[in-house]
Amino acid sequence: MERASIRAVNTSTPIGYWGPPTSTIDWCELNYEYSYYIAEFWNTISNLLFVILGFYGLYRSIKMGFEPRFHLQYIGVMVTGFGSAMFHGTLQHVYQQCDETPMVWSVLAWIYIVYNNEIEQIPVKNASNYVIAFLTTIGVIFTVMHAIYRFTTAFQLFFAVLAVLACARLCMHYTEVKDPRARAVARSYVISCLFGLVFWVIDYHYCHTVRGLPINPQGHAWWHIFMGVSSYYGPIFMLYVRLEQLQKKARICDACFCIQTITVEDNGAMKSKLL
Repeated sequence: MERASIRAVNTSTPIGYWGPPTSTIDWCELNYEYSYYIAEFWNTISNLLFVILGFYGLYRSIKMGFEPRFHLQYIGVMVTGFGSAMFHGTLQHVYQQCDETPMVWSVLAWIYIVYNNEIEQIPVKNASNYVIAFLTTIGVIFTVMHAIYRFTTAFQLFFAVLAVLACARLCMHYTEVKDPRARAVARSYVISCLFGLVFWVIDYHYCHTVRGLPINPQGHAWWHIFMGVSSYYGPIFMLYVRLEQLQKKARICDACFCIQTITVEDNGAMKSKLL
């Protein structure tokens, strides 16, 4: 079994309600510092943004009659938020699976969304069904192998490769979109990803340096916040791209708390397609 702990095990670390950590990663935040029942307080509550934005995105997607794959993507965002909170709240391996496995399933769905143009151009009847079956098979294989072998670095590399492939394709879509507000949403997605990655790297690789600071900046909690934002805005931009392809009049507009959403003129005439 691969063991990837960010810091050496400290026998003086407080043991809370969930007992000693069994996860393959113990992040830079001090365990049980704020609550006997929550192992990593800030890393846990920061997942609320995944749940809130995922729920709002799902609500809008269903209300506007968008295609089911966008519903699925926002469900994945919410499930990842819940799973991540369970992981950081307990630092138990079983709940680590509830964090990392939904991340992979969500990014597989995201791959399907951003590469939908290429999928539709495959000269095979029902090609999209084959692609869905292929991506589902990858997800199942990963889920089983990850549960058995508890690999950490391989998971991180696998997720990173898929995320980079998806981001690269989204950037290509960006060059084809002219609407300034839609382009701003795409930039928010990319910038949030980059900021989140910086905080993740600092928290993961430079914990000993961070521990020497007067205040722990809680880098992994910021990773959650920035990735929560990007996980919301990415599908919003791809919805705009998709609606343009369907020759619908889409518009990016402001919602509550400076969040952008998408509306469609003559939405009543819009018919959802199966995936």
